[in-house]
Amino acid sequence: MSISHCFAPFLIVLLEKLASGELLEFLRRLGIDAQLKEWCTTLLMIQAVLTDAENKQRSNADVHERLMDLESLVYKLDALVDKFITKASLDKSRENEGSTSKVWKLIPTCRTNISVDNSMLDRRTASKIKNISSKLEGLSKRISTLSLVENVRGRPYGTGERFQIASFTEESEVVSEAYSLS
Repeated sequence: MSISHCFAPFLIVLLEKLASGELLEFLRRLGIDAQLKEWCTTLLMIQAVLTDAENKQRSNADVHERLMDLESLVYKLDALVDKFITKASLDKSRENEGSTSKVWKLIPTCRTNISVDNSMLDRRTASKIKNISSKLEGLSKRISTLSLVENVRGRPYGTGERFQIASFTEESEVVSEAYSLS
């Protein structure tokens, strides 16, 4: 059994989410934007060997196991990122509340139930971040021992080429960089 064929495109979508300027700004306010950058860097490096790993997983049980671990971890990371995106959107809605106060007055019960505290992460979320980061780092190290070939558009990297991770200040640069590695 191999990982799903939808996984590589799903990874690209996750990288696009991580490249969101709005998300980065929100996580910067929470003090965890450096973590986001580490996740992007690690996922971009893993993405570069994904084609080779998918090809080798049928004949190499270690590769298959790492891909299954990666797929599970990426889905967990995606759920966490979606949570952050939702909180960022709610935060932005609050900033624009003055211009939409008439709408909020119509739905006061919903408004009182929305609460985002940017000053601290709750323990559960902080624990998830630490857990995912630790697992991603460990998985990345295990994947690096599998002698997988880095590919960009079906061509292996030359020995002198390196990943060019874009600045995370401009969303369009990061998204275009993520696409160039797919």
